[in-house]
Amino acid sequence: MNFHEFTKELIKQLTPLFPEGTDLFIESMPKNNGVIYEALIIREPGINLSPTIYLEHYYSLFKDDVTMDEICHMICELFMEVRLNHPIDPGFFTDYERAKKQLIFHLVNYEKNRSRLDSIPHIPYLDLAIIFSCIIQLGSGKTASILIKKEHLQLWDVNFEDIKKQAFANTPRLLPAYIQPITDAIRDLIEADPTLKRFVPLIDPGDAPPLYVLTNEEQFHGASCILYPSILEEFAESIGTDFYVLPSSINEVILLPVPSRVADQELCSIVRSVNREQLPAIQQLSDSVYYYSRASQQLTL
Repeated sequence: MNFHEFTKELIKQLTPLFPEGTDLFIESMPKNNGVIYEALIIREPGINLSPTIYLEHYYSLFKDDVTMDEICHMICELFMEVRLNHPIDPGFFTDYERAKKQLIFHLVNYEKNRSRLDSIPHIPYLDLAIIFSCIIQLGSGKTASILIKKEHLQLWDVNFEDIKKQAFANTPRLLPAYIQPITDAIRDLIEADPTLKRFVPLIDPGDAPPLYVLTNEEQFHGASCILYPSILEEFAESIGTDFYVLPSSINEVILLPVPSRVADQELCSIVRSVNREQLPAIQQLSDSVYYYSRASQQLTL
């Protein structure tokens, strides 16, 4: 059974499990770096915002001999966890005075998103692009986001500078940054998931240089923290030296203190290897490394 046949059969078997009037359909979702996901949309009567359930993972399970009944059960359980039980006031987004309070910026790779950027307000930055989203608070700790496109500026009757100014003011407040030694980050991961004990050897790096993780408290597009006012400058002052910024993913970067710029090619090779072998394409930020000079207070390629 190919993927298309799988999605058709999945819709067929899921439909009777939902109340009459529920609309189930498949939609292609363009994502970061040119990745396109096939998503199941389950639209309930009277609810104007539906969860998106990506199906590639479930197709992999199906190919590994998980039954369609079991997959339907998994999807129903997930839907019940993430569904809304009330409609969302559309004014949160159509009214710019309300929406502007939730505008944020984040970073994506420029070349890998070039075709998408034609319809997205953006700012080129190094080999990256700064783009913008609106965070939606759904209640019960749930959040979602809407990518800002050029059509939204027309809807709101605002110019790009308004969006940029608001997002740059909001993002550090809504998504506060933090920096921690990578050893502490690994301990936190192990505490949350004991199966990650394979990373224990990294907690005692011996003579290896110290590494730090920069992200935000939600670990949501945390690589954008490199744009927060003064954060790189203050980190350089705290360690007393220059440092490399390694793009670990769209959600965080690794900071590597160094006395001078000497290892660009070696570090680029490591970043490329991680991107190709360990990181899904949708989470990749760049194959480049960046260098922060304490003297010039600038981040450069």
